Amino acid sequence: MLIAMALMVSVTACGNKTGGDSTGAESGQEPASGETAESGTETEGAETSGLESVEPVTLKLAHIYAAEHPFTIGLDEFVEAVSTASDGKLTIEHFSAAQLGDEPSIHEGLKNGTVDMAVMGISEAGKDYEPVLVMDAPFIFSDAKQMLAANESEIGQKLWTDFEAASGIKMMSPIYYGTRQLTTNKKVSTVAELAGMKIRVPSQENSVAVWQTLGATPTPMNLSEVYLSLQTGVVDGQENPIATIVSSGFTEVCDYMNMTSHSVQSCPLFISTSVYEGLDPALRKVLEECVAEYIPAISQSVMDYEDSMVDEIAAGGEMEVNEDVDVEEFRSKLADYIKENESVWGEGVYDALSAVMAN
Repeated sequence: MLIAMALMVSVTACGNKTGGDSTGAESGQEPASGETAESGTETEGAETSGLESVEPVTLKLAHIYAAEHPFTIGLDEFVEAVSTASDGKLTIEHFSAAQLGDEPSIHEGLKNGTVDMAVMGISEAGKDYEPVLVMDAPFIFSDAKQMLAANESEIGQKLWTDFEAASGIKMMSPIYYGTRQLTTNKKVSTVAELAGMKIRVPSQENSVAVWQTLGATPTPMNLSEVYLSLQTGVVDGQENPIATIVSSGFTEVCDYMNMTSHSVQSCPLFISTSVYEGLDPALRKVLEECVAEYIPAISQSVMDYEDSMVDEIAAGGEMEVNEDVDVEEFRSKLADYIKENESVWGEGVYDALSAVMAN
């Protein structure tokens, strides 16, 4: 409910339509007569938007996040807005919770045409173009706003342009995934306390390397397998943003949330370049407007959610929130890892992105 309320912030919908009757009414953005006025001009809008002669198109959008996750809730609103703004000419079918497979499968689908759009992590995208992995580097960003600004900066945009040229996949918008925290069944405040602990990580080389550097035993596995693995002791902990920790039920199977804040991450919205370029210009315009209108609201909802949930988790007593983490020790331990990866990311790119100021 908290996530849903955070997302029910009304905005003037893409294509100058409302994003839905309830959100328009609640926000006060539209006058009381707005719904009547809109329904009376629906046909006129279609005739003047260039959509009347456009053939209907259906796209598939996929990701791995649960129904309760802010991504899923926000993307539900986004796809509804696209349908409304395009007068039903552009339909986006939304497949959440790994319905179309894990992230590598979704990524492959973007490349072979079985998936048209996706929300996926930087580590997965980096398989196509390694320099973008710098966006996933530990301690590169101080918070979500800086991360979003870095993606939109000149150096960030060049990285994504080069990524598209290498991959055939277009990054449409960064989305704040969250700041990663470590959940365990043993309190961890120092790097030394990680020794020998089996920590679940995504099946990505950079994630494995980070936790090896910190002295843990990284254990790659799919997100869908983590709950049972924590419950049965196959792993001793895992690391994820708070929204994923809560929506995946990890508060039920871990005793501590250790506030390492080691990575401020995005999971961008991607689209196949060939699909994007193949859209009628009128539909492409609708899609771009809806991305600009709705996707930033998802990032904001994650920020709001994280702020509220730390207190809620602590008050609930199910999991102890450990704020007494020597974050500077973690940062220092990873300094050599960061230096070694400059050859992959590009000389000076880490420092340049770290220096970007939030808007």
